[in-house]
Amino acid sequence: MLSRRTSAAALMAVTLLLAACGSTDEPETSTPAGGGSEATAGAEEAAPSGDLNLISEGTLAVCTDSPYQPFEFEEDGEFTGFDVDLMNAVADGLGVEAEYQVTPFDAIQSGAALNARQCDVAASAMTITDERAGNLGFTDPYFDAEQSLLVTQDNAGTYAALDDLAGQRVGVQAATTGQRYAEENAPEDTEIVEYPDSSALFQALQGGEIAAILQDFPVNAFFATQNDTVTVVEQYPTGEQYGFAAQVDNTGLTDAINEQLESLRTDGTYDDIYMEWFGEAPDGATDAASPSTAAS
Repeated sequence: MLSRRTSAAALMAVTLLLAACGSTDEPETSTPAGGGSEATAGAEEAAPSGDLNLISEGTLAVCTDSPYQPFEFEEDGEFTGFDVDLMNAVADGLGVEAEYQVTPFDAIQSGAALNARQCDVAASAMTITDERAGNLGFTDPYFDAEQSLLVTQDNAGTYAALDDLAGQRVGVQAATTGQRYAEENAPEDTEIVEYPDSSALFQALQGGEIAAILQDFPVNAFFATQNDTVTVVEQYPTGEQYGFAAQVDNTGLTDAINEQLESLRTDGTYDDIYMEWFGEAPDGATDAASPSTAAS
């Protein structure tokens, strides 16, 4: 595997402008992650954790879908990734410790995990949509994203665009905006095949079960930087934005996270984390103070 910075630089070389996340089958035991106090030295101090309606005082329980590189995955027994680093910085500013638990994405995006008090917040590269906003309390957007098409290098000349996949099998992650995009835009006789997570998708592509993968560009591109047998052949500017999410009525927590996001942008911490994973500072990064707009 390439180093984090080498992979990130290659990712940005593929293209800029970074949609929904995938899922796993069974929750795993919570694993604590460090808060990154050095990164948030200038962050504003938010309300005490007792005012945030947390499940456990002093702990921010985070549901996340993993692996979903480069946003959330485990490395050497620790959770890491862009979302994880950013959420750790938010937790540090709130004066709490973030603890992560792997949760099926459908339980995250439907609001079931949050409403069952399985976690306080979801950090899972999740696109803000009108439908999800009916069940989740989204923060302000923190990341702009789009969809993309990944194929093997051997098939890049044959499957250079989605329209070339008539009669073929295209893999998607279940319950994602990538799945919705494929269903709405692929040729009518294209077979859309659902998989539970990105790892299963990549295995299916390499095993010849599917001709292409349609999912988040940064995830496809990150995989391409680490495997020279695949390539991103097409991107789709869907105007999607990621948001963290809490229970709909827990506005105290979402407001506090928004304050931290704004502070992390102001003091440069957001840019530092972005550069760590994507190789350069964000170009026209989403304004954390702007309203959460729904993606198409």
